[in-house]
Amino acid sequence: MVGLPRLTLAAATAALTTAVAAGSVLAADTEVTIANLSFDPRTVTIDVGDAVTWSNDDSTAHNATADDGSNCCTQNIAAGESMSITFLVAGTYAYHCTIHPQMTGTVVVQGAAATPAPTIGEGVSITPAPTDTLAATADEDLATSAVAIALAALGVLMLVGTFVADRRFRERREE
Repeated sequence: MVGLPRLTLAAATAALTTAVAAGSVLAADTEVTIANLSFDPRTVTIDVGDAVTWSNDDSTAHNATADDGSNCCTQNIAAGESMSITFLVAGTYAYHCTIHPQMTGTVVVQGAAATPAPTIGEGVSITPAPTDTLAATADEDLATSAVAIALAALGVLMLVGTFVADRRFRERREE
């Protein structure tokens, strides 16, 4: 029988390898739905480096413009479209729709000490959200899956190698 410490080490290595492969760390994307002349949810909390995507499910155009007048805003988002902003600086960002000022919301960005609201190029980047998210992520999913499979196979090989090495060690010790 394989020694418990070696088996434990091999199993832990295989589990860790699989966990690392399966849990690729990527920036998160939080969705805010625009419908019935409101933002839902009205307040979102994200981490520095995460993005907020505003998806317009309403019948008219909307935007998300920072209350403090900074350049932290989306362009007008047509019905059925969406737009994302990646927040690179911690802080609280109150926003509203300039077309419908009663529509308000807040983005709370957690991370390092809060800093003043950024302008474009100083911590905020605006990117239109892809219109076909399935096609946009297919290559990324394939690459992530390939890495996960390769790392899982490596973990299995390490586990098998531990069994083989332990058996050879025991055979030599018995001689």
